[in-house]
Amino acid sequence: MRNKLVLEFWDRSKYLNINNKKYKNYVERFFKEKLEQDVGKGDVTTNSLISKNKNITASVIVREQGIIAGMEEVLPLIKMFKVKKYKKDGDKVKNNDKILEIYGNARKILNYERTLLNILQRMSGIATLAYKTKKLADCAIAGTRKTLFPLFDEKALSVGGALTHRLDLSSAILVKDSHLEILDGDIKKAVILANKNKKTKYVEIEVKNEREALEAAETITNLKSKKLFAIMFDNMTPAIVKNSIIKINNIINKNSINNDKKIILFEASGGITPDNIWEYSKTGVDIVSLGFLTHSAKTLDISLEIK
Repeated sequence: MRNKLVLEFWDRSKYLNINNKKYKNYVERFFKEKLEQDVGKGDVTTNSLISKNKNITASVIVREQGIIAGMEEVLPLIKMFKVKKYKKDGDKVKNNDKILEIYGNARKILNYERTLLNILQRMSGIATLAYKTKKLADCAIAGTRKTLFPLFDEKALSVGGALTHRLDLSSAILVKDSHLEILDGDIKKAVILANKNKKTKYVEIEVKNEREALEAAETITNLKSKKLFAIMFDNMTPAIVKNSIIKINNIINKNSINNDKKIILFEASGGITPDNIWEYSKTGVDIVSLGFLTHSAKTLDISLEIK
């Protein structure tokens, strides 16, 4: 039951596929913009050297171990060519693995090369890092909104086994420290106001110490609400997080009516890395979120070779 609620609260990957009209439009607009930026008024080098009627076969090759992501996104980009696909999103790859073979007009293939590789390299790099990081944790992991290519980065996280968290500001209510500053630090007021919003059933409150965590829990458990609540422990030590969760569970038990226990989900965030993720994941949290999965991911080494 709890695992199902974790997915419901923090995973929006079902929206990140080409069959979703909104995502498809995002992909098409993204590539149109990037191609226009890259090609400019025309590839003067290629147009000077290569005949406009020349056809070639090009292979997209991986140069290191990793997880492939971005295939679903780039295939529509190159749909005017004859394409043979050797790998799919989520596949493990190693040095010299071929993932695509493309046959078509040389000028056009070279025009698309950089944009095609940029997406495959970045998305595969994020998916690979998420895959490796997930193995280090004893709970679910998620990215944050610290992204370069927002929806592409979120999709890559899901391919690697991480949850997406919010795709945008409408996905869920997340009361952050900036909101609390404006409300003079009144956590109870923030929770009550968030509960009144009818546009989402998901409410998360960010806390920076045990006192705020317990105040949030006390307020949540006294609400008559059908919303799903979560508490995010931000930049708190594993020991404090663990102790806070024990006390929150006591509050939940104390305030339960007729054994109808309020469910509060728990997230740890802020300063979490591969070096400390295991310690955080053992505190009792349901999920840890890590900005470094997207803002510090290394691109996977992928190249295009002409036969």
